Amino acid sequence: MSAKSCQIARGLGSEGQRRMRCAALHFLSVLTAACSLAATVAWADLSGAPVVPGGRSGDGAPVAEAPALPGAVVVAQGEDPAAAASGLKLPASFNGDLPCSDCDRLRFRLNLWPDGVFHLRRSWKGKQMARDSIGRWWVDGGLHSVVLSGAGEEMRLKILGPDRLRLTGEDGKGHVLTAAEKFEPFEPRLPLRGMLTYVADEARFTECLTGRDYPLVADGDYLALEHAYLAAGAEAGGAIMASFDGAIVEAPGEQGAATTPMVMVMRFVGVWPGETCERAMGEASLTNTYWKVVSIGGEDLSPVEGRREPNLILREGDPRFTATVGCNQVTGSYTLDGDKLTFGLGATTLMACPPPLDVREGRLSHALAQTAAWRIDGQTLELLDAGGAPLALLQAVYLY
Repeated sequence: MSAKSCQIARGLGSEGQRRMRCAALHFLSVLTAACSLAATVAWADLSGAPVVPGGRSGDGAPVAEAPALPGAVVVAQGEDPAAAASGLKLPASFNGDLPCSDCDRLRFRLNLWPDGVFHLRRSWKGKQMARDSIGRWWVDGGLHSVVLSGAGEEMRLKILGPDRLRLTGEDGKGHVLTAAEKFEPFEPRLPLRGMLTYVADEARFTECLTGRDYPLVADGDYLALEHAYLAAGAEAGGAIMASFDGAIVEAPGEQGAATTPMVMVMRFVGVWPGETCERAMGEASLTNTYWKVVSIGGEDLSPVEGRREPNLILREGDPRFTATVGCNQVTGSYTLDGDKLTFGLGATTLMACPPPLDVREGRLSHALAQTAAWRIDGQTLELLDAGGAPLALLQAVYLY
């Protein structure tokens, strides 16, 4: 109750009446405060994740402005509301080792940013093998967990505190990842896909999984990407889907300025006019998919008038395949074991093929015979030889 309210009460009636009125005003003041607190608490997300002003609930649904709870994290401009709701100190680098059945240990390094982006590096110690991945993360308020959503995989980590996460290993036990004292960025190297644009002669790349926009380093296989973009006939400033093996690197700033994240093109794969990030976010299935053959041995397979489109189909169940460059049809069996793939060539029709189909057909048969592995990135498939070198590039057109 305010002093002014009590002064007004003291100026009315007898001393007993004044005391009663003062007590009543005090009661009303406490009740009003309690109601205000209840209204504030009511803005907590029912899933268990607190809702911040102008933010989103634990399931991502938008919510209206609400009073901030005492001690709640207020979302800064540009910060993902789910990140604020997690209670984590961000940005942060979480590190930890997990047991490994066929290596010394599996080391995790997980970087989380408050805008909902993550970078993850998994290193198999004793095997000299590492794998990087990127994507978006969000908070499952009901399970009080961080959920990583990347290219074709999802991972959950229990939030133990502002600087600790728990991940279940292949042994079925929980293992703790602890935040480093300082944020430790690294440069992920992985297949990238996104929308490429040129504005005022500057190349920009908006990566599909994170939505982040980067300038491109004019080095590595950059010229191949630029030539393909121009050959695709994009309008000035128009965006075209591009895919390549690349890295997100920290370029030094000018005159001592902070570093700038940029994208380096390590190996150009292709450009895909008409494709969008929304479609590329879902990965096509290797089997029961119509794969248009885009190139073999680096040579683009442009359509030949009056001929079928070059394609490859692997049928699930009965492991058989059919393939053609537009002349004869090649059939046979295939063997699939994880990321390993081999083809057993069988019957082939024996039509005489005019140029350039005759040469292309020989290259197709050679590529299939040399295939030892495969890799899908969104809607594109690469057939690889035993050394990991690309043999053929294909694009998913429609699903069976």
